Amino acid sequence: MSKHIQKIVNGVSATLAFLLPLFFLPLTTDFFEFNKNILLYCFVAVLLVIWALKMLLEKRVVFHRTPFDLPVLAVAAAFLLSLFMANPNKLEALILPQGGGTTAALTLLYFIVANLVTNYQLLITALIASANLMAILAVFSFLEFAKVWNLNLPDWLIQKTFTPAGGLLPLAAFLGIALALATGLGYHAAKGSRNRETQKFSLPFISFLALSLLLLLGGLGVTLFQLATSARPLLLPYQTGWQIAIETLKFSPLWGVGPGSFLIAFNQFRPPAFNLTDFWAIRFGVSANYYFHLLTTVGAIGLGAYLFLIFRAVKTRFKTHKPEFLCSQIAIWLIFLIFLLLPPNFLLLFVLYILLGIVGAALTTREYIEESRILPWIIFIPIFIFLIGASYFLGRAYLAEVYFKQSLDALSQNDGTKTYNLQIRAITFAPYRVNYRLGYSQTNLALANSLAAKTDLSDQDRQNISTLVQQAIAEGKAAVALDPRNAVSWENLASIYRALINFAQGADSWTISAYQQTIALDPANPSLRLALGGVYFSLQKWDEAISSFEQTASLKPNFANGYYNLAAAYREKQDFEKAVWAMETTLSLVPKDSDDWNKANAELEALKKKLGEKSGKEAKKPSQTLSQPQPLPTGIRPPLSLPTGMEPEITPTPTIEE
Repeated sequence: MSKHIQKIVNGVSATLAFLLPLFFLPLTTDFFEFNKNILLYCFVAVLLVIWALKMLLEKRVVFHRTPFDLPVLAVAAAFLLSLFMANPNKLEALILPQGGGTTAALTLLYFIVANLVTNYQLLITALIASANLMAILAVFSFLEFAKVWNLNLPDWLIQKTFTPAGGLLPLAAFLGIALALATGLGYHAAKGSRNRETQKFSLPFISFLALSLLLLLGGLGVTLFQLATSARPLLLPYQTGWQIAIETLKFSPLWGVGPGSFLIAFNQFRPPAFNLTDFWAIRFGVSANYYFHLLTTVGAIGLGAYLFLIFRAVKTRFKTHKPEFLCSQIAIWLIFLIFLLLPPNFLLLFVLYILLGIVGAALTTREYIEESRILPWIIFIPIFIFLIGASYFLGRAYLAEVYFKQSLDALSQNDGTKTYNLQIRAITFAPYRVNYRLGYSQTNLALANSLAAKTDLSDQDRQNISTLVQQAIAEGKAAVALDPRNAVSWENLASIYRALINFAQGADSWTISAYQQTIALDPANPSLRLALGGVYFSLQKWDEAISSFEQTASLKPNFANGYYNLAAAYREKQDFEKAVWAMETTLSLVPKDSDDWNKANAELEALKKKLGEKSGKEAKKPSQTLSQPQPLPTGIRPPLSLPTGMEPEITPTPTIEE
């Protein structure tokens, strides 16, 4: 029986190694990492049950002590400590890829590989075989065979950049590691054919390695070509990532902002100089490389634990000379190097923990064996109870994600009722997901606006509008409550309040308060100052509008639309001299003879006529779309009188605290 269980363990582990890189499902909003993460949880749960059953059948507990046990546990402990100390929304941090739950599952996978798996060559072969298929798919997508053969596939599936890895950068990293493994094993295979003392490989396996080298080189070449030409990745600059990490340490040196919360630190700590880059309007969810990311999200404790792991990996170099172990060791070092250059990568982390388990098994320092009939049951029962609870939690989380994806599909088809109902289901199954709350708040607002557009509103219509508005506000506030540090949630709430000006009494002051709180959490964002200035402008508060637009221009001196709105505010205040200056600055920031330039120039001429001056010089700069503050919604009469509790709950600005 023990031999059969061992074969099952080897087979299940190899299946996971082969399947996870290729696995994706278009059933969720994130086709790739989210589904890979759930698959990892499921396989680890199965392997844990098999391990526990093996103990019961053998009536003994066996545990192998390896040099990597302590650092791997230290990394997991750092993630979980950071999760509980820093993350307000702990359940979401557990379920999201690369969060605390992922690290815990990978840690268990490491111990399973180090203690249960015996056929390590099969495990490495499964990884290489998976990479071979991904390489073939990369070439297939690049050459657009789906279009050539007129295959009836969804648009996203026939793009040149499609890959089950979820992106060309993760694909290149994975193919590079697989190529290193195949090359190392191929070298030892060639060496073994000449040396009787070295391990010999079968002819089919040698043929597999030779074919793998060709496939992996082709797939990696095509991927790197696209990354260098048509599909260059958009990455956070190293300097910005370092500055964010250092600023985070000042506020929370030990455990950072929490796993999966890099966006919080990015919003709060990115330097104003970032606004001078071409991607200033993008909010990054990962740092420039994995080490900066660790320092930001899990603090000095997390980075220290990871460096401890690297130290152990280097210290134990070349202590084993069997081909599969030696190649795995070299691949581990290569992964550490890749993480120095690239952001976090779920697929690469998965491969890292498998290889750590393989090398750890070869470096076993001690074996603990406890013969007992009771101890296996003491281990099995808690594991079984935990897995039942975890399965229920994960099942609900996955169903929620499916419902939310369906709601977005219904939204794209303009089916408001279906969107509304599906989002209710998603929130029912996973009330801790912030993006569900944000989506549902906007759906309620859209339905309220649709009803308010009717010419003759009945009392029932007004009641329905009031209900939808209250739900929009309640869901916006719920998103804020899940993580008060999240500027995105506060910005969503501010946009809801802004849309209710002229609909609901007090919405104007609520809007201003919510935008001010958003700015406190994202102080370097010029778009937020522009939005707040637009609210003041619409309310005809010219001095406040001018102040906000001036701050916009200060944060991003090359922001043409900031100066354009500043000119409009000066014009409304009848300060034509400053309005002319702001409009001339606008002209210097847009290309001459473009639509924006012609628009701004015409307004400048009108301003100068009022001022009695002639036009000045223009310069050619990158184009930006010029638009004055959007007018407030028309609203309904009389405005709705909402119950108390609809206003934003402004507390002292949430900051990252140790």
